[in-house]
Order: sequence, then structure tokens, then C-alpha cells
Amino acid sequence: MDEGRGGRGEGAVRGAAALTEARSVTFRARSRRPHPTIAHERKRLRLRLRLRGRGRGRGRSRPAVDDHDHDHDYVNVNVLRPFGPRRTLERQASCGAVGRGRSEGTMHALTRRSGVKSSRSAAGRRRGGALHTATAMAFVTALLAVAGACLEGGLRCGEGSCPIGHTCAVDRDGNPACIVPTEVNTCGNRVVEDGEACDDGNGESGDGCSFDCSSDERCGNGIVDTIREEECDCGAGEFGPTDARCRGRQNADSDGYCRKDCKAHCGDGAVAEHEQCDTGAPVAGSCVNLRYDFGRPGCTSTCDALSTAPCGDWNWRFESIGTVLSFMSVWGSGKEDVFAVLGNTTAHYDGQSWQMMDSPTTEFVFGIWGTGPDDVFVAGQDGTILHYDGQSWQMMDSPTGENLFCVWGSESNDVVAVGDNGAIVRYDGQSWHKIDAEISANWRRVWGSGPDDVFAVGLAGAIMHYDGESWHEMDSPTTTSLLGVWGSGPDDVFAVGLAGVILHYDGESWHEMEHHLSAELSLAGVWGSGPGDVFAVGDAGTIVHYDGQRWHQLDAQTTADFIGVWGSGPDDVFAVGQLGTIARHDGQSWQKMESPVPDELELHAVWGSSPDDVFAVGQAGAQAGAILHHDGQVWRTMDSPTSARLGGVWASGPDDAFAVGQAGTILRYDGQRWQTMDSGTLDYLDGVWGSGPDDVFAVGQAGTIAHYDGDSWQATLLDSGEYLNAVWGSGPDDVFAIGDEGTIAHYDGESWQVTHSDSGEYLQAVWGSGPTDVFAVGLESAILHYDGESWRRMEAPTLASLYGVWGSGPTDVFAVGTGGALLRYDGISWLTLNSTTNSTLDAVWGQGRISFVVGQDAAIYRHIGPPPAR
Repeated sequence: MDEGRGGRGEGAVRGAAALTEARSVTFRARSRRPHPTIAHERKRLRLRLRLRGRGRGRGRSRPAVDDHDHDHDYVNVNVLRPFGPRRTLERQASCGAVGRGRSEGTMHALTRRSGVKSSRSAAGRRRGGALHTATAMAFVTALLAVAGACLEGGLRCGEGSCPIGHTCAVDRDGNPACIVPTEVNTCGNRVVEDGEACDDGNGESGDGCSFDCSSDERCGNGIVDTIREEECDCGAGEFGPTDARCRGRQNADSDGYCRKDCKAHCGDGAVAEHEQCDTGAPVAGSCVNLRYDFGRPGCTSTCDALSTAPCGDWNWRFESIGTVLSFMSVWGSGKEDVFAVLGNTTAHYDGQSWQMMDSPTTEFVFGIWGTGPDDVFVAGQDGTILHYDGQSWQMMDSPTGENLFCVWGSESNDVVAVGDNGAIVRYDGQSWHKIDAEISANWRRVWGSGPDDVFAVGLAGAIMHYDGESWHEMDSPTTTSLLGVWGSGPDDVFAVGLAGVILHYDGESWHEMEHHLSAELSLAGVWGSGPGDVFAVGDAGTIVHYDGQRWHQLDAQTTADFIGVWGSGPDDVFAVGQLGTIARHDGQSWQKMESPVPDELELHAVWGSSPDDVFAVGQAGAQAGAILHHDGQVWRTMDSPTSARLGGVWASGPDDAFAVGQAGTILRYDGQRWQTMDSGTLDYLDGVWGSGPDDVFAVGQAGTIAHYDGDSWQATLLDSGEYLNAVWGSGPDDVFAIGDEGTIAHYDGESWQVTHSDSGEYLQAVWGSGPTDVFAVGLESAILHYDGESWRRMEAPTLASLYGVWGSGPTDVFAVGTGGALLRYDGISWLTLNSTTNSTLDAVWGQGRISFVVGQDAAIYRHIGPPPAR
């Protein structure tokens, strides 16, 4: 037996051989205890076996083991016959089993028994007792020899040992595990080590552990798990915020950057604590509060400040770059990336300010165009061509020495520049080369709708066109020099030049456009956002705008010459020119118009058939019955056949208008003159509207409603008897009349039905976009809305009394009133606009983008709004 103490000696061999003769042996072993040394284990087992032998020799039976004794288990090891069975035993007693620290791993089965069982008789047991003892000792010796061999080559790990070729790793909770050395501190080894939040043994996310083991994918762990559709995570409990946007605050229901469900407060449509606004909800205030003229403020992406990007100023505002050099042209890739050329250099606008750029040339530069912020071309004096790559300007080899005044391209490898003496050069992406067009003209501008549709214009009215194959001269209706060209497409091209000439190409031919500019004013540049939104600029601060129907002159409030114009869109237009002049347009204009009568003029109503045919009525001091007409350019007084004060006007067309007023006065205009009509009443009439020339309603004092059927007027009285101030309808069988004490009357084509608003407002004006979208306004900021079912009061951002209402659609409605009150409804809420006056505004009417506002103190304003979104 002593020979077996060495672990791998001869005792192990003899012990293994002795196992083949034994049937079974049962011994008692303590479970789940730390591995003892081999010598200590042998000593314990010899003592137990000796005690068992004594018990049998005296004929005593071993006491039963209590079922509740968890400290001891009985292990029955079935010893099998040699070769195959022996190999099975060796596998059961492998190093891996011992390494796991459980001696049961080498056994065949676990049992609980009260004593030693044997198939032999009692006598046989006595005769074979010595043999059993020897066999058991040999088995234990062999078992411990195998364990010893494992332990000599293995590594102790916690209560067990690691197999050969493994190392012991300890996770962050102190639990040991055996792993291959190359997998230590590696995500995917199933051991959560320092720097890891989890380790599930795979490289996938979405299963409770991220692919890089950095997140256990729980909301509140301070990590944004996008695979779990988290928008943010500022941490919870022991996990603190790591994102700067959290500003030190953890996830919360109503505070900070992130909610408890890891959705951002910013953008959830509710203004949380510490948020000034929310990107998911409209800002309630107006840009007027931020010292702009119009617009609704936006919200920054972090919801901690208002954004003024949607705000704008009326008309043109001026920006300075601190130079007296003249700008020659302007181009940009967007609102925050605009280039303008002046002298021998270029200035750049980044959305905040203009900065001068370094230039590699001393030659003057004239034209600029690009495909994007890092691909911009400039053409100039003596054939100078520059290119900007997003970092710096560089000279390009030019095939000409002629002055080049303009450059344009369809893409980065198809760029054309034109200039004096018929110079045309083209860039193919590699180099510039000359184009022989056989048309000797001094070209000033070039533009195209595509690579096979390019126009060039120049001095003496020269126009040529490139069709993708060759350049050819076009018939021009003028010999006046042309200085600018732009189009919205191949059949909608504009050209402008000296003496205010404006040409248009419709895809077939060029023709001059009608306008009212002075022949002394020249136009140098043209650009538009679309066919109904075109700007042309020129001498002495001239800026004209084309709305798709006609040209209107805008007030630029400068006398400096403009040379170039470009915009990123209808609400972002730049005009540049003489003495470093830069003017910017935010898409809307508000212009006070000159009145043909003294300041005591009071206009109470306005209506027209178009922006070139507008009527306004009222009184001029002691002279009542004042009638004004606007022809698209100026306002003029009209001969009036009455001295009565006029309060309402409506027109079905330029040669059919009605005006109503004091003492039942009704006038009609036939395109030549105004004439009185028999109204059938002496009551004061304040409002008039019709669905057509033979279906007109007039309303007024004591609930009077007069109707014209094309032949005569018939007057009736409403039973309520309240004063009616205005009338409007969506059609002949859907007419609304409103008045004092919240009176609202509706005509369905058969009869009038009268209701009253709940709060009894004194209503002054009514207008709608349709039968289910009607607005009424009145004294003390009253605004009511009808949705086809009922009237409800709307919140107004003013305390002023409102006298007029009109809109171009359900999300573009204007109201005007006392103290210069000017409101706009954008489909969300009413916002204040800057009317630039304190005078009372009585009425508003318009068509499309153009509207007119009139009131006291000779107030006449024209508003041009942005074109509809495309």
C-alpha cells in the first residue's frame, strides 16, 4: 500500500489490476468539500475500512443513515470487467472531472443506503472480508493515483483545478472559471471581466448582452442600446450619465434629457422640466417677440433654446462685409454655404457671417458656380479660372486669354465659361478646352437646364443655344444688351438687360415681357426658385419680382446698383452689387403703398378680382364716398356718385363691382363708371358679398339683409334685429352673416337660420376657405371658428379688436385690427406679425401670395407671402 503513495508508481498498476476481480464495493464519502491532499485522503479511507471490517467481524450491522443527513452521500462504484470497461472507468476519473472539484464526477451513480449490500451469503462475506478490504484499498489507491496525476499538471482554481492547457480567470464578482489563456480579457469567453458589463459567449447584440460586451442592454445602464430602440440613456441607480446632453441628470419622468423608458424628452411632444421648448411640439410664441417681423420660432435639437431659423424680416435686409469693392455675382450650395466674387477674391457666408477668402490671383473675377461646397469654379479677367476644393482656391490652366464673365455647369465634368469675342471654354473633368461656336459675340451670362439645353446671352441682344451637339444663334426680339439669364426649365427661361428689358422664352421663341419699369433702369441679374417666383435686380437698388402673372417692383431701401442675385429657395434670396452691398430676402415683403389722397383717408373695406384690379372704399375727411382702385402698379381715386360713407365692397370681376354704405347706399361698377342702385332700404349697409353678378347679398343695420338677383334688390329683416356687420359665403346655398351680440345667421338657399355664439361677441368680419372652415372676428380679440358642426372660440395672441379677416387657404389666414394688429393663422395657432404701424387696420383681402391691407390714416399695405411649398 505504501508503494501507491507516489501517485504514478507501481501501486497504481496493481490497484488497477485488482479492480478487475472485484464485484462492487460501497464506501462513504463526504461531498462538496475542498480537495484534500492525496496522503490525507488515503489515511481517512484506511481508517474507515478498518472500522467497517471490525463491525462485520462482530456481526454488527451498520446503522441506517438519516434521510436528513446532507453531510454524507453513499456512492456505489460499479467496477466493470477489463479492457472496454477499464477504459470507461478511466474516462470517468479523468482530469476534467477532478478539475471540477466534485469526487462524484468519477462515480457511476449516487444512492442513499442504510448499510452494505452483497449477493453473497453471510458466511461468504466472512470468508471474503479480507479480500474485499484489499480490493477496496487497491481501488482507492488507483483512483487517487489518477487524481494525483491530474493535479500535478493542472492549475488550482477556486475549490477546483483547471485542466492542462487552461488558466483560471476570475470574473468581476470573484467567481473563478477555467478558460484558454488566449481568451483572457476577451469578449465572448463567457467570463465577465474588468471593463465588461456582460459576456454571453457570442458576438451578437439584442440578446441581453451587446456584441462587444459593453452593455447588458438594460434601460438605465447609461448606454444607448439602439437595437433595443433606445433614444437615450442617462443612467439610473448606480449608473450615472455619460452623455453630455444629460447634463448630469439621470433618466426621469419629467426632468432632464432622457425619460425612464430611455426615450428622449426632447422630441416627445411635451415640454419637460429644464426644457425651453420641444422639437415635437410647435412653439406657442411668435418671432415678433424675438424682434423679427414674422414666423414661428423653432426649437434647437437639444430643446434647451428657441431657434430663429424659421423667423424672418420683411422685405430686404442688408449685411455688411466691410468693403467698398463691388460684388459681381453670387452662388451657393445652401443657406449656410454662399459664395460671392468681388475684386480678385471671393467672400464666403457660413450661415452666420461673411468672411473674405484667400485668392491665388491678382486678376479680377466675375462669375461663380459650383456643384457643391467643395467643388466651386470662378471665371475672370484674361481667361482666369479658379477652382475651390473645400480647402483652398487654386489656379486652373485656361485655354483662353479672353475675359470670362460667367461660368455654369450641369455637373462637375461638364462646366462652361463664356466671355468676350465669342469665347466659350468647356471643362470635361480633366482639363479646359476651347469651343468653336462660330458666333462672335461678347457673352455675359450662361445658364442651362441640362447638358443638352444651355443658353448664353450677351451684348447687342445676342442669344445662342446649345442642344448637346452644337451651339447655334437664336432669334432675339431686342438689340439691347442682355446681362442675365436664368430659367426654371427648357420652356421657361428669362433674360434681362439694359433699359429694363425682360425677355421670356417659352420653348418656341423669345418675346419681351410687359412691365412698368423705367427705361432708365437696367437689370443685370435674374434668378428664381420656380416659374412663379423670379427676381431680377439692377440699377439704383432696383428689385422686381415675378409671381407667375406679372412683375412687381419691390422696395429695397437702397440706391446702390445690384449686379447679381441667387437664392437657396423662395425664403432665402441674396442680391449683391456695388460698394459691397449685400441684401437678403426672407421670402416675404410688407410694403406701405402710396395713397393718392391726404392722410385723413379712412378705408373700411377692400376687395378685388385680381392683384391688378383692387377696389378700396371709405371716406376722406369730410369727403365721404371715397373709392380707390389699384391697377397693379399704383392706386388712383375713382369718381364716386355718392357722398355717403361706404363700408363694404365686393367684385366678381374687373367690370362688375358693388359697394355699399350709409342710408342704404348701393353702387355698382360696370368697368367704366360707378352708378347708384335702388337698394329698397334706408338702413346702413356695412357688408356685401356675392356668389356671382346675379346673386349678391348686402347686410347692415337692424338685421337688414338685401339680396340682388340680377334684376333688383329685395330687403328683409332678421327677427333678431341685431346689427349685421359682414357677409360671406362658399356658394349660393351656404352664406353666413355675422353681427352684434354674437349673432350668426346662415342661409341654406331657402331661408336664414339665426344662432348666437356662447359669449356674445360683437363680430365684425367673416371669411372661410369652405363650408366647414369659416372664421369670424370681432371686438376684444374675438376669433371664432366653424368646422361644419359648431362654432368655437380660438385663442388670440392679442387684446386688440379685430375688424377684418381673409385667407388664401385653411392654413394661411390673416386678421387685422386696432393698434396695427396683424395676425396670421398657420393651421396650428394664431401668431402676431409686425405691421410696422400703430394705425387701425380695417380690412384685408388678397389672391394667392399677394394681399392688401387697408385702414385709417391712409394705411394701404401690400403683402407678398412665400410661394406654396412644392
